[in-house]
Amino acid sequence: MNNNRIAALGDSVTKGFDGFENLQENYPNYLSQIINLSVDNFGVNGATIVNDLTNEINDVNWKQYNQCILFIGTNDYGHNPNNLNEVTSKLKQDLNLIYQFNSQIIISAILPLNRYDQKQNAANKRRFANYTFNELLDALAQTYRTYTIPVLDWRKLYPNFINDNNYQSKYNDKHVHPTAQTYYQIANKIADFIKK
Repeated sequence: MNNNRIAALGDSVTKGFDGFENLQENYPNYLSQIINLSVDNFGVNGATIVNDLTNEINDVNWKQYNQCILFIGTNDYGHNPNNLNEVTSKLKQDLNLIYQFNSQIIISAILPLNRYDQKQNAANKRRFANYTFNELLDALAQTYRTYTIPVLDWRKLYPNFINDNNYQSKYNDKHVHPTAQTYYQIANKIADFIKK
């Protein structure tokens, strides 16, 4: 096993989409430079836990990695009708699948960043499946913790990183997709988190 490789799984925020195009200046790319390790980007634009994470997991040769970063979930809230129990049940299945492939893997979980739908903070808004964005974040965090997976919860660690006053400059589409500069900041914060 190569101990110096990280698999980064997730959605467009892992892929590096800025709302208009996929950037080379994405968080896995910056993270690789910051920590001087290979970080391979398996992010898929539009990916959800319910529909896509299993496919992402199956695309990885897990014997080549000793670490994994999971940064996914915003699209389950934004686009899917599945209730929270369905989302967390699927996440558990997928975590079990990763551990089946590599029982020694170190997983770090990054909760989705604050999102703004129609210029409104989604934190307490109910969408298709009748749960708020904060309720999703709480449910994801709780699920990861049952596996003793460390969780970067932006609300707690970096509450003002993206907020009502700065999201229009941090997000290239003023919605959910970071600018290249914000991707660099995300990478630095993830680097600090996984070093702990």
